Amino acid sequence: MAEIMVTKSDGSLEPIDYNKVREALRRAGASRTLSDEVVESLQSKVYPNILSSKIYSLAFSELRDLRPGAAARFALKSALMKLGPDGYPFETFVGALLKGRGYYTELRQIVQGRCVSHEIDVVATRPQIEGHLSTKAIVECKFHNAPYMRCHIQSALYSWARFEDIHANEPSIDSVWLATNTKFSSDTIAYADCVGLKLLGWGFPATESIQVRIEEHKLYPITILQNLNRRTFETLHAANLILVKDVLATSDEKLKSLNLPSNVIESLKEQGKQVMSARG
Repeated sequence: MAEIMVTKSDGSLEPIDYNKVREALRRAGASRTLSDEVVESLQSKVYPNILSSKIYSLAFSELRDLRPGAAARFALKSALMKLGPDGYPFETFVGALLKGRGYYTELRQIVQGRCVSHEIDVVATRPQIEGHLSTKAIVECKFHNAPYMRCHIQSALYSWARFEDIHANEPSIDSVWLATNTKFSSDTIAYADCVGLKLLGWGFPATESIQVRIEEHKLYPITILQNLNRRTFETLHAANLILVKDVLATSDEKLKSLNLPSNVIESLKEQGKQVMSARG
C-alpha cells in the first residue's frame, strides 16, 4: 500500500506520522491505550494529501466522545489561535504564562530607551531563585491568525534593536524575549541563538516551548473551553481572566458581577474542571 502523504499548513507534503498524533494525545492526558484506540480509528478515515489540520480534527472528535477534558487540551493550538484576531489577549496570556513561572509581570508599559521611548508588550521581573539569577526582561509578542504563518527575522531584528536601546538607558533590563503562537523561521532561530534573544513559540524551544510551559503548570487559556463565545471571552479578558485556573478560582458572585448568566458560569466551571483534571 502506498504511503499516505499529509498536506501541512504551509502547503508542503510529508508522510503521515501517527506517532505525532499519539504524542499530542498523551500530552493532553489520554492514556496509551486510549491514544492507540484513537489512532486506530483514524487509520480508516485518512486519505491521500489530507490536511494535517483535518487529521487533528478527526482525532479531536474521537477523543471528545470519550474524554471531553482531554479533547479540550488536545485542541491547545486552536485555542491559542482563538486569542485573536488582535494581539492584546495574546499579550495578556503571555504575561499570565510568565507569572505562572514565578515572574512579576506588567502589560503594555512605556519604557524609555537611550534614544526613544518604546511601548513594551510585557515587562517580566523575577527575583533570584535556586539555579537562576534575578532578571528583568522585556517581551515582544507576535500573534498570528493562521497556523502556517511563521515569525520571521524582521521581528527578531526589531526586538533586539529595541532591547539594545532600552538596555543602554536601563541596564537592569538584562534580556529580551520574542513570543509567538506559531513557529519561528530558521533564520530567526539562528539570529536569536547568535545574539542571545530568547524565543518562545509553538514547538520551540523543544523542552521549553509554549505548549510545554502551558501544560507543565496547567496554564490553559480560557479559549480552550468549548462553546466559549466571543462576548463571554471579551468579558473575561476585560476582567483580566485569561487562564482557566483563574476562572475556577473566581467566585460565582464575582463572575455574576461581570453580567455573566448563571448557566454560562456553571458551564465554564464544569468544562474548566474537566480540562484541569487529569482524568477529564
